[in-house]
Amino acid sequence: MSVDLPLYDYQVFLNANKSKEYQERVHLRTKILVDFLSKNNLLVNLSPYNENGNVKLDLIIYESNVTPEGDKLFMKTIPNWYKAHDRGTPIEKISILERGLKKIRESKLL
Repeated sequence: MSVDLPLYDYQVFLNANKSKEYQERVHLRTKILVDFLSKNNLLVNLSPYNENGNVKLDLIIYESNVTPEGDKLFMKTIPNWYKAHDRGTPIEKISILERGLKKIRESKLL
């Protein structure tokens, strides 16, 4: 029996700190990440947005909700994107995600 592990739990991140500033950063990071995953067709069997087009507050992305490319992105690229943000890179800068996905997709062609 395989376990479907959560890759991203929006509420866990929101509940980690009650600071309004922190929660606004988590919201922005989540929106940017979900938009990137959606735009690049990396999500399956998951509708991450509510009827207003906002990210659902109870969003949990499980391994079964991402393509194999998305799974690889969560293993290395997304943590690197977080680290860059922690070092001061604007979270809106998604070039790390774009380059990581390009590398994953190019490696499949070899």
